[in-house]
Amino acid sequence: MAIQHKDIPDADLHEPKGIITAPEGYVYIADGSASGSWKRDVAYGSQVITNNSTNFPLTAVADTTFNTASQFTLLTGVGAPWASENLYGITFSTDSLIVPVTGVYLINLWMNILGFPSATSKVSIRYRINGTGAFSSRKPTIKSAVANDVSPLVGHGLIALTAGDYLQLYVASDATGNLLVGDANNTLQLIRQTA
Repeated sequence: MAIQHKDIPDADLHEPKGIITAPEGYVYIADGSASGSWKRDVAYGSQVITNNSTNFPLTAVADTTFNTASQFTLLTGVGAPWASENLYGITFSTDSLIVPVTGVYLINLWMNILGFPSATSKVSIRYRINGTGAFSSRKPTIKSAVANDVSPLVGHGLIALTAGDYLQLYVASDATGNLLVGDANNTLQLIRQTA
């Protein structure tokens, strides 16, 4: 007489096939064809700027619509002291977040801008893949209303990335001067592994 799997006592049940070699943070995902594979269920990490008081110098872009991505400047070095925070699966390196697996990721950014390049300047941000790859098509932009204006700049969205890709933040302004980013948090989170 055959015993139905659902009738096996809990103490006699076994772990799923492949559990011995499955890495931490992976789950078994069914493929709809009576099989499946182990995939990372979660990866996340942030790069942050905290209590910064050093300016980041910017030169005005020629295209003040911010449609020319090549005029954006990598936000790194003096005035952009990035540090890592809450890393799990995602890796941080100087000014970038590196993804562990191919998949769809959620990007969330907020910046507390304490100083604009001029009293009425606009500042825009874009993401870039692998330092030489494509820029994000969207470009959140904020405009200073008065001298010494303090404003948040926020951006978010979904992006498909390949294992080993890294994301960096680029910035541009329609005025030459100093940008002061007091605090920032740029977070990347795996939503769905695709390979």
